Amino acid sequence: MAKKRTQHIIQEDEVEIGPFQLLLMFGDSREEDIHLFTHSFFCDCGDENRKLVNYKSYISNLNDVILKGWCSSCKTIAIRYIETGERQGIEKVSDRIRKLNKS
Repeated sequence: MAKKRTQHIIQEDEVEIGPFQLLLMFGDSREEDIHLFTHSFFCDCGDENRKLVNYKSYISNLNDVILKGWCSSCKTIAIRYIETGERQGIEKVSDRIRKLNKS
């Protein structure tokens, strides 16, 4: 079996966003969305009670959100890619966040 990486790769087009900015990206459904995303991600360990922990949030050039953290069960790196770029009005929010965080 292939060995998992021990560090995340940060792509050039990814900009780190803070917890408040992450909540802004999801709007009214933010509480449920964050819970869903941190509890549903792929990991080889197969534990049903795993959770994405110690994650950092990033926004891509497609206005998608990427959560990069660790699996609470097996303690290896894990990632959750969330396609938010197609949500109505997300461009304005993500563009403002991107400009703020790049400066």
